[in-house]
Amino acid sequence: MLAIGGVIGVGLFYGASLSVKIAGPAVLIGFIICGAIAGIVMRALGEMTVERPVSGSFRDYAETHLGRGVGFVTGWMWWFFWTATVMSELAAIGKLIQFWFSHFPAWIPGFIALILFTISNLLAVKVFGEVEYWFAILKVLAVALFMVFGVLIMLVGVFNHGHPVGVSALWKYGGFMPNGFAAVFASMSLVVQAYSGIETLAVEAGETRNPVKNIRRAFSAVTFRILVLYIGSIFIMLCAFPWTYLTAHSGSPYVLLFAKVGIPLAATVVNIIIITSGLSSCNTGLYGGSRMLYSMAVESNPRSSLARVNSNQVPHGAVWLTALMISIGTLITYLAPNYVYIWITSASAFASLWTWGVILVSELVFRARAKRDGVTVGMPMPWWPTLPVVGLVLLVVAFIAIVTSPYTRVSVWSGLIFLFLLMVYYAVRGRKTYRMTQS
Repeated sequence: MLAIGGVIGVGLFYGASLSVKIAGPAVLIGFIICGAIAGIVMRALGEMTVERPVSGSFRDYAETHLGRGVGFVTGWMWWFFWTATVMSELAAIGKLIQFWFSHFPAWIPGFIALILFTISNLLAVKVFGEVEYWFAILKVLAVALFMVFGVLIMLVGVFNHGHPVGVSALWKYGGFMPNGFAAVFASMSLVVQAYSGIETLAVEAGETRNPVKNIRRAFSAVTFRILVLYIGSIFIMLCAFPWTYLTAHSGSPYVLLFAKVGIPLAATVVNIIIITSGLSSCNTGLYGGSRMLYSMAVESNPRSSLARVNSNQVPHGAVWLTALMISIGTLITYLAPNYVYIWITSASAFASLWTWGVILVSELVFRARAKRDGVTVGMPMPWWPTLPVVGLVLLVVAFIAIVTSPYTRVSVWSGLIFLFLLMVYYAVRGRKTYRMTQS
């Protein structure tokens, strides 16, 4: 539930409308391709996590199999990913509040949410787990409710005067690919971010009971459920009502569906749930980012002040630093409320692609060494090494999409600049102060 809660956020509920406007019904292709990437990455990560469940997770594996420098850069890039993701989620929450109060400043709700989740993350990790568990349940129920209503509209014509709409909406309004394949390619720059964060499950494995026993089930179940909820809900949305309806209205397509069929109260309830989904992702992002900082701080020499924990055994310095950087998003939202979501989302997507790529390369090296040494892997990647190589190829395709898309090419430079600065820092100083994780 924690992994599902971290992934199902505003990227699905709100960001989907942007990608649909770009590609039309063919956005399904982007969701299927990016879903395949996420599934392969999770299988690779699950294989390594079963063998070694640690809080550093893929950063730890990158150090072990690819070297200290790659591990150092990956840890900070993942921290950058969650910082940028939470910024975009908080910005989207402000826009969703405008569903009721159209002139309410978009930056205020996000700023208040950041304060509340900083406080909750400073408490015991059990508090974080309980809060996120119930948030995740609300999100899954929201998606399930949407899918049920959509299927009823498709099959029996509920709220459509008894006339089933079937699946004709996929090609009825300008064709399945109304804006061409280039638009589908461009939409992937946003779609890939919707799946980002699913790898947080491996980070959480370091703080759970009986990790080896639970990891096998969790990785398989979470990946399958995420793909069903994402691809299934997008398919139903595109069938239930014309995609062109989204081009004329702002807001979440999930809310628009209920508003269109004449259930304003339901639309209000769903909008509330979508807002809580954004809050949930923020909660997970602040947790995941701070824990990654903490794991790296523990391994610095001399040990960084970020490695200190409070009376609740929470790395309070890492939490405060992560929250402080996230607050920059509040300022950006204040200055450019209409563009902040897509700007920051594309920057976080690049950081996520870097992390996924490192996971796949680490798995290839890990598995090759295990095969060479005659070690039996507990949760082996099927069709190895073909599947992880296919995943790497698809990651390159997604990277080209975010670099070439007019919607995201500008802001992705922030991720590239941050990556360059990390490499320079490690070459100058990090090599001396950052020691190898002990295997």
